[in-house]
Amino acid sequence: MQDEERYMTLNVQSKKRTSTQTAQLTFKDYSVMLHWYKILLGISGTLNGILALALISLILLDSS
Repeated sequence: MQDEERYMTLNVQSKKRTSTQTAQLTFKDYSVMLHWYKILLGISGTLNGILALALISLILLDSS
């Protein structure tokens, strides 16, 4: 029973903390996130380009 009460107390406290942490994100935090999103977008674009070239080359090799 005490464990359940502690869980409920911790659960309510963590929800409150999450909303205040979200409000405290600074511009620097957003710029760091944006930087990593740009890196991931570049990597995924490169991989998609490589896969597209591989697919085109396989189609051309199969047709000849």
